[in-house]
Amino acid sequence: MIGNVSSHTGILILEGKNDSQTLPKQALLLQQRLTEVNHPDHLIIVYPGLGHTFVPSNQWITSHGQWEEYVLADLYAWLESHSGFTNIAAPISSSNVSSSSNPTTR
Repeated sequence: MIGNVSSHTGILILEGKNDSQTLPKQALLLQQRLTEVNHPDHLIIVYPGLGHTFVPSNQWITSHGQWEEYVLADLYAWLESHSGFTNIAAPISSSNVSSSSNPTTR
């Protein structure tokens, strides 16, 4: 099914490393499969210390609250970079970007 995704469709995978509801392994497997089928536009960002809801969490307790600002900044920058509009905010820095089999961590 992944091989049927249009090469014109950008895919952003955001994952909290302490996500106990959707295991980080699943995001890494998706990243691996996208790489295997040579999908040209995919990015994974793994956030250490964050859980399923992108707030500070350990592996056993998923807390709730406001998303960390840097997650929103990464999401905004990715959406902006794929919108076709000119840059309003700074794009995702190259240190945060991964399109290979190694995920980016913040």
